[in-house]
Amino acid sequence: MEKPTDVFLFGSLSAEQSGTRSPCIHCALRQPTPLPDLLERLRIQPGRVQLVMVNHRAAPPDQMIQPGDRVALFPREYAIFADWKNLRTATHPATSPEDGFPANR
Repeated sequence: MEKPTDVFLFGSLSAEQSGTRSPCIHCALRQPTPLPDLLERLRIQPGRVQLVMVNHRAAPPDQMIQPGDRVALFPREYAIFADWKNLRTATHPATSPEDGFPANR
C-alpha cells in the first residue's frame, strides 16, 4: 500500500524543482526506499545535499526512507549545517570513549 511521503526542499534545492510552487513534494512510496534512490527519483544529485532530516532527526546518506516519513533536504549553501555528522552525533550521544566521547560526558 502506498503512503504519502513528504519531502521538503530548502534553498536552491527548492528553486531547482520546476513546476512546483511549494517546497514540499509528495512522493508515494510502496516500500522502504534508500535515500539515494529517492534523490534519484527527485533528480537531485547526492552531492548537492548538505543535510538530510528524516522525521525531524539528522539522517545518514544511506538512510532507508519509510512510507509516510517526513524528509527535509538542505543544500550545501546552508552553512549552519556545515557539519551534520557532528550534529547527528550530538542528538544520539555515545556513552563510551570507544564511541569517540569521553566517558565523563
